[in-house]
Amino acid sequence: MSLRRKKIEFGPAFAQFERDMHAIFTFSGLSGLDTYQLAYDMCNATPNPFSQQLFLGIAEYLETYTTGLREVILDHDDVVSAYAEAFERYDVAAGIISRVCEYLNKIITQSNNTKLPIQNKRQTVGNSIYKRQTVQALALSIWKKNIFLYIRDHYDNRLIYKIFENIRRDRDGFDAPYTALKTSVTSLVQLNSLTDQPLHLYIEEFERPYLVHTKRYYEAEAAQEIATASVSQFMTRATQRLQQESYRNYRYCHSTSHDRILRECEAQYVAAYQNAIQEDFVNMLNHGRYKDCTMAYNLLIRIPNGLQPILTMYENYVADQGKAILEKLGSSVAKDPKSYVEMLLDLHQRFYSLNRETFANNSTFTAAVDKAFRTIVNDTTINRPANGPEILARYCDMMLKRGAGKKEVAAASATGASGKSSRRRATVGADDSDPTESLVRMITLFKYIDDKDVFQKFYARLLAKRLIHGTSVSEEAEATMISRLKETCGIEYTSKLHRMFTDMSLSADLNSAFKNKEPTVKGFEMLVLTSGAWPLNASSIGEFKVPEELVKNITMFEDFYKDKYSGRRLTWLWHLSRGDVKLTYLDKPYELAVSLHQMALVLLFNDVQSLSAKEIAAQTGLSISDVQRSVKALIELGIFKASEKQVGENTELAINPEFTSKRTKIKVSTSAQADTPQENTATRKAVEEDRRIFLQAAIVRIMKSRQILSHQQLVQEVIDQTRSRFAPSVPMIKKCIEQLLEKQYLDRQDRDRYVYVA
Repeated sequence: MSLRRKKIEFGPAFAQFERDMHAIFTFSGLSGLDTYQLAYDMCNATPNPFSQQLFLGIAEYLETYTTGLREVILDHDDVVSAYAEAFERYDVAAGIISRVCEYLNKIITQSNNTKLPIQNKRQTVGNSIYKRQTVQALALSIWKKNIFLYIRDHYDNRLIYKIFENIRRDRDGFDAPYTALKTSVTSLVQLNSLTDQPLHLYIEEFERPYLVHTKRYYEAEAAQEIATASVSQFMTRATQRLQQESYRNYRYCHSTSHDRILRECEAQYVAAYQNAIQEDFVNMLNHGRYKDCTMAYNLLIRIPNGLQPILTMYENYVADQGKAILEKLGSSVAKDPKSYVEMLLDLHQRFYSLNRETFANNSTFTAAVDKAFRTIVNDTTINRPANGPEILARYCDMMLKRGAGKKEVAAASATGASGKSSRRRATVGADDSDPTESLVRMITLFKYIDDKDVFQKFYARLLAKRLIHGTSVSEEAEATMISRLKETCGIEYTSKLHRMFTDMSLSADLNSAFKNKEPTVKGFEMLVLTSGAWPLNASSIGEFKVPEELVKNITMFEDFYKDKYSGRRLTWLWHLSRGDVKLTYLDKPYELAVSLHQMALVLLFNDVQSLSAKEIAAQTGLSISDVQRSVKALIELGIFKASEKQVGENTELAINPEFTSKRTKIKVSTSAQADTPQENTATRKAVEEDRRIFLQAAIVRIMKSRQILSHQQLVQEVIDQTRSRFAPSVPMIKKCIEQLLEKQYLDRQDRDRYVYVA
């Protein structure tokens, strides 16, 4: 190829160029290099180049060529296929001729160069109507004018009409010229691709009317489907149609249209009939139509707020299932926490699995299940005994207590009536199952509890009994449970529980030191417990008279403890103490594991055959009610006989000389190990008092930080700070605020504002 400028006659040169160009557009075969040289020579001719004349000559050729091509297209029965085939060939040829005229393109488009003088920046070529643009852009603009727009304006938009007609045939399930449709629609993007509004023609001429056609088509079809089919069948059809339309989008449309077209389909098939789907949702759940639930979910998630109604239904449905379980359990729930926990955990697992398998593990459905379980666990309106925090604490006690479900075992022993002593740990009836897995699962329900402080109080009281009476299944299981609670609620929540274990360890060391100092003392052990950490009922401390057989050892321990810890004071909790008593007056010896109250009562009969309940009370320092509780189990076992069925003050109690038992070691049940209504009431009162103190501390802490707050702001901040521990009521918060106003921690300002008083 020669780059030298030469003198050239435009007429003959362009005639040759035009023949070459026609060969390109008709795919007749041509050597492009000769045509490239010819175009370059005309643009670089001396003395004057013919670039403008060449550009306008090309335009004139394209005008003539496209006009003739238009007639060929319109004469064809299948105008879409004819248009698509012609455009594909034309577009390829336009690209070739534009590359041949590469030098011409640079010259013609130089007006885009901001460094050129203003006179060289004319927007059209010469005095023509053609803008300064590449040959390819020129070719596309002429096609748009002479073929596409001409058909639109003079032939009732026949091309677009036929495109829509074929797409409708496709929707109706008939064959359509898929490739020709794609090419025809894509041409609308290509025709404007080299302009400053590349999608304008596509949007105005195809997308907007296509959306209208889509709306009308699916509006009619959806109305017909909902009128004649079940909701399940309607959803199946809607799902199929949306899948088909999504595929059709990729088959025909530009990517920018996909969402808009699908939204129109969704509007007609889903949004318009969402109420019908939503109203059938609970019915789907009730009848196990989970495939329908999945379809409903996949359809409703497509529209704004489409899931919200079924989320509410789902939450209520789960809550109703849980309430049905509570109602079924009835009043037995307090005595059967295992059924409560296992049935609710099974329900929880069922709906979490349903979320995963049916609702794509959507977090909003998980949240709905969580809200429902929070209602189930905290609402006692259906079944008042089903107090979630208390039941869960009792379940933990059942899992962590050795021999759960069987008679409770004895824990400690002291010197008996025979003067002999022993120290033992009962192992009879131990439960071999590992409770860890059950307790880990229980934490699932625990997390839903609002009043975690109630659980903590009951759990601490039951833990104290397990530790004192030695009925824990294992220290490892206890430690694991406390660790789980700490992970969930923080270290402060379990600090007292940890202290209880520390006391048990220190007590073991203390007993070891005592035995080393007093080696003559056998079978005698003490637990020294920190008063603030252990939830022990101080009201049970009375004027109990310790049996003479135990006084010496107790006094020796008190002296030992005072020497070791001067300034500390021991308060004896006799009602929690236990010991072993040997019966030697029968045909064979028996050993009883009893409470200290029962021991004191039994030892009275070393010297007498019978005593009245009133006399027993006087000699032991026990109240009549304590005597009644202590002697009840002894009468039931047949060790004692009573003159009356109901033990009263004047009831005569006597040893039964005919008592026999297959077992020689007998564990006598005690009221100290069993829960009593009084203990439960005391625990709830302790919770209320702790809450009052906690709320007041929170209010002071908040006001010290904020200084001035409105009533509403203060109440809300208190709720936010305490919700991890319990759900405070607004009246309780208000009462605590009033108490702090009386104590002058706060001052009221403008009726509705509080000021912190330093």
